[in-house]
Amino acid sequence: MKIKLMNISHTFESNINEKFDAISNINFDINEHEFIGIIGPTGSGKTTLIEHLNGLLIPSKGEIQFEYFIEEVDKKTNKLFKKEKIKVIKKSWRKIKNINEIRKLVGIVFQFAEYQLFEETIEKDIIFGPINMGIPREKAKEIAKEMIVKVGLDESFLQRSPFELSGGQKRRVAIAGILSMMPDILVFDEPTAGLDPDGCKEMLKLFDLLNKEGKTIVIVTHNLDDVLEHASRTIFIKEGKIIKDGNTLDILSNEKFLLENKMSVPKLISLTNKLNQKYQTSIPYTKTIDEFVELINKIKERG
Repeated sequence: MKIKLMNISHTFESNINEKFDAISNINFDINEHEFIGIIGPTGSGKTTLIEHLNGLLIPSKGEIQFEYFIEEVDKKTNKLFKKEKIKVIKKSWRKIKNINEIRKLVGIVFQFAEYQLFEETIEKDIIFGPINMGIPREKAKEIAKEMIVKVGLDESFLQRSPFELSGGQKRRVAIAGILSMMPDILVFDEPTAGLDPDGCKEMLKLFDLLNKEGKTIVIVTHNLDDVLEHASRTIFIKEGKIIKDGNTLDILSNEKFLLENKMSVPKLISLTNKLNQKYQTSIPYTKTIDEFVELINKIKERG
């Protein structure tokens, strides 16, 4: 699936007729198999932006184009085939036809995952989406078993109440519920907030795995260390507008730019800059600790 955002804006209106432009003139594409980090100061419009990606919000201006395939049955041969579809969402469309097709293909997991859990058991929560998509209950239960393991929990969790879980476990269950609907694109809002270091590492490892399996991943986060290591592309939003969109390393290695925008510089970038300044060297920037260590060892070997 591909998503194209064209000049979209969203204006909120209060009860006293005050207006606030949360995002303005946003233009970018989300392509298949990308891993994108969306960053920016608090209140910059990041969450408002991602709520447009599956029709939770409708743009006040502009339009969003979704390109995707659905399976249909050939009436003559009775065989399944894939049919390309293009759906456009814009303000003038008060009722969006077949919006569930979009929401099935674009799954969003918000920061407070407990708000997305409501059933008596974890199994019921996970199978809710598939059953509403027309999948038989027994097949949905098999999907639930597969997805609970994929997110790092075992099958024994399925009969437990989601409200007995820790914050990190609830987030995993919410992800399992989204995965059960087989989306093409997964969007996560502050996915590691409140998790301990091990929990953060495991969560990001899951995202990498899903991306390697062909899913498009979008994460909204303030943790630029995570973005540096995992995202290949970064979109920087400030005051509702995109001010940078490009290669993650290029954007996050610009220490001056980050500091001017009150963002924390990734630790690896800061360390590299300090070493270059202290020893008058030109050590290249790296995305991970392993890459950095390997590079330093090569430099030491060369003397």
